[in-house]
Amino acid sequence: MNGTNGIHGIDVAVITRRNRATNDPRLAFYAHWLNDMGFVIGALAQFLPEEYGMTFTLYNENIPKYSELLRTTREKGGTLIHVCRHNHREDPHLCIIGKYLEQTGLKYGDTMLMRYEYGSIRMRKLPNDMIRVVTSHLSGKWLAELGFTPDEVLTVAAEPGMITCKLQENGQDRAAELVKYARQNKLQLIQVRPPSNNIDLPPSYLEKAGVLPTDALLATCEYGFIQLQKLDFVALGF
Repeated sequence: MNGTNGIHGIDVAVITRRNRATNDPRLAFYAHWLNDMGFVIGALAQFLPEEYGMTFTLYNENIPKYSELLRTTREKGGTLIHVCRHNHREDPHLCIIGKYLEQTGLKYGDTMLMRYEYGSIRMRKLPNDMIRVVTSHLSGKWLAELGFTPDEVLTVAAEPGMITCKLQENGQDRAAELVKYARQNKLQLIQVRPPSNNIDLPPSYLEKAGVLPTDALLATCEYGFIQLQKLDFVALGF
């Protein structure tokens, strides 16, 4: 594997399907950061399945004998692939389908958390479909699906390691009631800002939770409710 250049990060991907008739799982994703991690178009990568996850490892021209690498990879249930270009997209493309994904236990619709560094990508399934990875600035259409639309009121609570947001329906009409409720329970009242359902968490509550504005957070969601926690990679199986 090539040497590291110190860059690393996280991303998410969703397991799709080859066709509607069988729902056979398929992983296919494009990302510009693949170039920075060495997974350029044409590069050789080793895919190895894991329980509810997988790893991709980059190999360059200094690999051991190809046939030996292929043999040991297959013994582990994996395969060798080349990073490719799909249609007219400029970003590199990684794709795995069929029997190789069947060994992971993953299914159509599963959301994967990716943790990457130079020459290596590891993916693990997030616990349920209502979990996503965010920062302290929340925005997007997904918030509207949970009821957090522009000008709606929510309460924010914080404790070490956790921030909780709760929608307060008809909040503007209940202003006096909610102000009193927030003071009694040490909560912060904020409004969703237009145009893209923006929610900026109060800095003092980030500090109380031990969270930095740039930290990646795991958001557990249901209608009118968002709970944010710092990513625990060990708990997620990394």
